[in-house]
Amino acid sequence: MLPGSIRTKVEKRCRPDPGLRKVIESACRAQGSRCWTCGSCDLECPVNIATGRLRPQRIVRLANLGFIEDLLDSPEIWYCLTCRRCLQICPNQVKPCDVIDYARQEAVSRGIVSYSSMRRLQLLFARFQRVRWRAVEQCLNNNFDSPSRERIDQWLADAVPETCFAISPEGVLPGGPFFGNSAAATRSAACFTCGECSSACPVSGERSVFDPRFIIRMVNLGLAEELARSPSIWLCLSCGRCTDACGQLVDGRQILQRLQDAAVSDAGVTPTTLFRMKKAEALIFSHFLDMVDDIFGFKGPASS
Repeated sequence: MLPGSIRTKVEKRCRPDPGLRKVIESACRAQGSRCWTCGSCDLECPVNIATGRLRPQRIVRLANLGFIEDLLDSPEIWYCLTCRRCLQICPNQVKPCDVIDYARQEAVSRGIVSYSSMRRLQLLFARFQRVRWRAVEQCLNNNFDSPSRERIDQWLADAVPETCFAISPEGVLPGGPFFGNSAAATRSAACFTCGECSSACPVSGERSVFDPRFIIRMVNLGLAEELARSPSIWLCLSCGRCTDACGQLVDGRQILQRLQDAAVSDAGVTPTTLFRMKKAEALIFSHFLDMVDDIFGFKGPASS
């Protein structure tokens, strides 16, 4: 049995605070009271799938209990990719992503983390897409090996080179022959390259790495076959934010899915390659979270 003083501290720490719960909910409007802890958000989160180190369900639980200090001190709020897949999968429309966004802003405003640290995280995340691109490239070439931290740092620093493609007059059709009839289903021809999809996409940045507007443009120029052989199409998180943002109802998520399907059926991407890409994603995401820990001074899983 715990000594009285320790027991009092534990009981105080574990006692829900309805007042703080209302403060959190009124600030983020995440509908946390609807959560029945089914775990769908955990099973959908790309970071949790890859590393097991981000549980949206736990974050919502902390908010529902009013444990704001634990929420703001949690490294998990900085691991989020802002893809919002947790919201899309939730049967009750609970928004763990909005709790995370609130917690990040509150941590900065309270001085728990510095604004410069948050900016470093944003820069790291943007450049981390280069690492993902390089890993996929190696997997497609059947020569992926576990990269060292030094190799990953080099990938972060080195920009992915632009690739030039030749456009033939007969290829300038909605989708082109390689994309088949998929263009009509995805409404790709309705795109007028406004850039809303790229602005909404959480991993969009450098055009040579991943840019939904550029990819849709290539599809409309008949370059789907070239895209199907590119590492870029495998960086999509399937979050659908590009589709939600498009004023012309172009289905960017479906376009990327069709390109991936075409890569498997027509461009020679084998099940072994897909398995290798999943293993590579888990490995490099673990490196990414370790780098996030370094930015904020968290103790990683190896040292905790």
